Amino acid sequence: MKFPRQQLQKYRNEPLHLEETLDLNPAIQERFSDLILSAKPVKVTGTIQMDDQDDYLLIASFHADLTLPSSRSLSPVEWATDLAIHETYVEDPKKINRFEEDEAVFPLVNNAVDLSQAVLDNIVSALPLQVLTPEEEAGAPLPEGKDWQVISEADFMQEHPVEASEGENAENDAKLDPRLAKLDDFFKK
Repeated sequence: MKFPRQQLQKYRNEPLHLEETLDLNPAIQERFSDLILSAKPVKVTGTIQMDDQDDYLLIASFHADLTLPSSRSLSPVEWATDLAIHETYVEDPKKINRFEEDEAVFPLVNNAVDLSQAVLDNIVSALPLQVLTPEEEAGAPLPEGKDWQVISEADFMQEHPVEASEGENAENDAKLDPRLAKLDDFFKK
């Protein structure tokens, strides 16, 4: 769902109120099919308004119900999130420099604010690093196949004490590199 600049310029004095339902599945399949398997329609409510600096402010909130692949077995896992968007869109990309580094500021693409892209980008940035099925969280056996298996780090340390100690020694040796010892003293002054 795109809002063209010409339409948004009418909302300088009062905001454009949004209440849209977005089907993000085509964009997910195109851009993020490895991160998200599917999404239910997302209902977005919020406003877009033009400010005194001729920038466009998007303030919205939404709830997303997604199906993600398990990070261990790739099995489907249901996941939900509630997010808020507060982004600024500028016509001239050079204007981005006047904003603080931690502010979400983007140039207009094709002279429009793309609500679907903003929502999807915010969803992707909120995805957890580890997604597990309820069985995996409860301690289900780790995946295995013909001539291979996944083991925990603790099991690896027990089964391969020599390799585990070599890894620890390599870390310690790297920390105690004598060629850099004088640099360490330099920064202590």
